[in-house]
Amino acid sequence: MAELFTSTTIATIIASLILFLVPISCSSPFITDGSRDSPIPQSDIDLLEFPLNLEYLEAEFFLYGSMGRGLDNFAPNLTMGGPKPLGAKKANLDPYTRDVIKQFAWQEVGHLRFDIFSHLWHGI
Repeated sequence: MAELFTSTTIATIIASLILFLVPISCSSPFITDGSRDSPIPQSDIDLLEFPLNLEYLEAEFFLYGSMGRGLDNFAPNLTMGGPKPLGAKKANLDPYTRDVIKQFAWQEVGHLRFDIFSHLWHGI
């Protein structure tokens, strides 16, 4: 009988659950422009920050899992000096799965670039 969940699927589910349990500790300067006097209500800012934090988590998860290094190595301009993940390491994957996870990683980096730079251009 084949396994219902692979180790990658289980790790993705656990990482997603951790994200839901960790509170948002600070506001992104890309969304609030660094000030709390923003005309955008705090509740809307929180709604915009959640998916942005999720994109960061996904990018780090897939980058470390496939290549053993995170955003600090591949796109340091996106990390904005944030802390490095603790305990992240390269997964023991077969070549095909590693390639698929690497493609997920690059897709998430692209999502971050789009999210961050579209916020800058539109003044959100």
